[in-house]
Amino acid sequence: VTHSFQYVIDGKPAGQPSDLASYNPDSYPKAGVPKGKLSEKFTITSTIFDGMKANYWIYASPGVDPSTPAAMMVWQDGQNIARGEGGNLRLFTVTENLVAQKRIPPMVHVLIEPGQSPEGRAMRSVEYDTVSDRYTRFLMEEVLPEVEKHYKLRPDGYSRGISGESSGGICSFTSGWFAPEKFARIHSTIGS
Repeated sequence: VTHSFQYVIDGKPAGQPSDLASYNPDSYPKAGVPKGKLSEKFTITSTIFDGMKANYWIYASPGVDPSTPAAMMVWQDGQNIARGEGGNLRLFTVTENLVAQKRIPPMVHVLIEPGQSPEGRAMRSVEYDTVSDRYTRFLMEEVLPEVEKHYKLRPDGYSRGISGESSGGICSFTSGWFAPEKFARIHSTIGS
């Protein structure tokens, strides 16, 4: 955090106090560091979630060979990351810099947007807040096989991570709970 702030109107606090994010040097593009590749938007229709449609993107860091199994990270609310250079996380830039420094292996990020039911109802809470193996099965049986049509993925939990914030955080924890052999690295930010 670089600093905290709160808006004040007519001498009274307005809204909630906020922190301004601080970025380290690996959060900025560096000369000579190769760029990764963000796919177009893909849409999947789920049978596990009764016809729900969900969008997803695939980001492959430099060094990912489509025919060699790669480490992988799944990101809930991935539409926020797919914008720009990886959203506020600066995910793409950080990944590229850390891969170039050989601090992490070349990897694939799967960015998933919460789905919509066939009737157009938002499914985020159903997908993310339900404490069962249903969402994990959706990933393992429906999403990741589609990703593997583009990039091979390492099958072991040690090489796989999952991350989310709020409901996405509990979803990530739940996936690791129900399938630790498939997701051993869990990042849950303020998990519900």
